Amino acid sequence: MEKAARYLMAVGLAVGLVTSLVAFVGGWPGDMISPFRIQFLILATAGLVATVLLKKRWLIALAAVVVAVNLAPVAWRIFNRPILPAEAQGKPVSLVFSNVLTGNPEHAKVLALVEAEGPDIFAAAETSPEWIAALEGLSDRYPYRYGPDLGIFGVAIYAQRPFKAEVFELGTRGMTAARADFGDFVLYVAHPMPPANTVLTVDNRVYLDALAVRIARETKPVVLAGDLNATLWSGSLNSLMANRMQWPSGSGITHTWPEGRPWLAIQIDHVLTKGVKAGKFKVLTPVGSDHLPVRTDLVF
Repeated sequence: MEKAARYLMAVGLAVGLVTSLVAFVGGWPGDMISPFRIQFLILATAGLVATVLLKKRWLIALAAVVVAVNLAPVAWRIFNRPILPAEAQGKPVSLVFSNVLTGNPEHAKVLALVEAEGPDIFAAAETSPEWIAALEGLSDRYPYRYGPDLGIFGVAIYAQRPFKAEVFELGTRGMTAARADFGDFVLYVAHPMPPANTVLTVDNRVYLDALAVRIARETKPVVLAGDLNATLWSGSLNSLMANRMQWPSGSGITHTWPEGRPWLAIQIDHVLTKGVKAGKFKVLTPVGSDHLPVRTDLVF
């Protein structure tokens, strides 16, 4: 029995090690695996405890390697990202972002959330024509709006102050992004494809790389809000990390997707900044989407 347990443990750890190493490789399936390093780390840690109980040094060493392979990239990104202080002098600008999910019929939940939070700016992704029509319910609170009909993967912005907006396409599949100039800062709203296969993985990287180039050219403070389909330790965020994008306090290691399945919990909905003095981040209550909405309060 003990011999069989050692054999099964060895096979499991070997598979875990190979999978964890594949996550370092740029492209698919690496970009699809890397967001789940925390899950791999938890499983590897449990395996390490089990191997200690089995009292086999080579198994303990193998488990320790799997732990290290997953811990290293997570720790590196966590400790090397610029984190904003939560508070600073100045009037904060509040922003709520939500991937509302094209097929989500719970329009009233989103409207109620925005009403309850009362942010200065509300930004949304996956705004289908039905969602654009439903979000007209925000017109009394937000007289300045930009929500063109872009199909099922649209983006929209609602604000209490005027702005100039444009929409453009990025990536190999022409996924949309929006740029809104508020005068004293610029807001980007982004939503690349998920790295679900080889083609979509390339699109995700090309989109995020092109977005990083645009942001690097900005001379004003920048806020990037979106479902980036990447975590803090995803390789596809390399170009944005090279820009030294700032992370509001409390962001990067929380759960925004998938709602209702905590065993897969990762943060792929982000608000990143450049040239901002302070900011804090929190995840909000569900609105019927598979993504949880998020809020940031930023001081410029």
